[in-house]
Amino acid sequence: MIALDVGGSSIKSALVETGPRIVDGVSVNPIESKGSAAEILNTLARIITNHLQQCRDVTEIAFAFPGPFDYESGICLIRNQEKYDSLYGLDISANLKEILEMPNLEIRYRNDAEAAILGEALYGAGKPYSRLIGLTLGTGLGSAFVAGGKVVMEGTNIPYRGWLYSLPFGAQRADDVFSSRGLLAHLREHGIHTTDITSAVHSPGKDTRALAQAFAAFGSDLGMFLKPFVSAFGAESVLITGGIAETWELFAPSLTRSLSVPVLKGTLGRRAALLGAAALYF
Repeated sequence: MIALDVGGSSIKSALVETGPRIVDGVSVNPIESKGSAAEILNTLARIITNHLQQCRDVTEIAFAFPGPFDYESGICLIRNQEKYDSLYGLDISANLKEILEMPNLEIRYRNDAEAAILGEALYGAGKPYSRLIGLTLGTGLGSAFVAGGKVVMEGTNIPYRGWLYSLPFGAQRADDVFSSRGLLAHLREHGIHTTDITSAVHSPGKDTRALAQAFAAFGSDLGMFLKPFVSAFGAESVLITGGIAETWELFAPSLTRSLSVPVLKGTLGRRAALLGAAALYF
């Protein structure tokens, strides 16, 4: 099958065979997500066509796609996010089948954060654990509750669809606290004024003590937020992926001290979401 991970500025894609195994590595192609629907759909079609040239008998496509999105019907519901607004209300599957002239193509969709977490849970760092809560920490907060190798979206101990981003933490939404902008706010509180986390971490003149305190506070708050969900769900571990995970050594110790279960860093990188999307067929 062909798996695609749709991002705001690029599309990661790969051929995936049963196993699962990514064939010939991951391709990364730029995309103009603010472009017209035709531009975006034609870019997706070109990426798919490139993989079809490697393996012409592929009939299954798996997408990791950001939300909001009707994942069952393949209809994009994104708007006012400065990306993919032109796709709002469109049936992505029907349009791609028409462009590719492949009416029998089967196309399935999964939320991008969910796909990355499930990929790690099934084939990466989370593989030894049956029940876990996974997070993607980046421009926003993504989450998924995984049990027995499947994403669990409902239950008395699980928020709607397993989404934590909209829940409160103090007077704020979790998405505003446990994200890049939330971490930048912690840095400002400790006297570090920057618009870029990477620059703050690697600046030659950085205040090492203030930096450590800011990240420790971020990790501690995250642990405090997650603790009741870990207990209620009976999670055996917490899995962290996303861009902020690259600063693991700075926030993980305080996060780990706040929880009674192992805290894991994802190991699959850009392969995680592709494998998690492909799992729709496995």
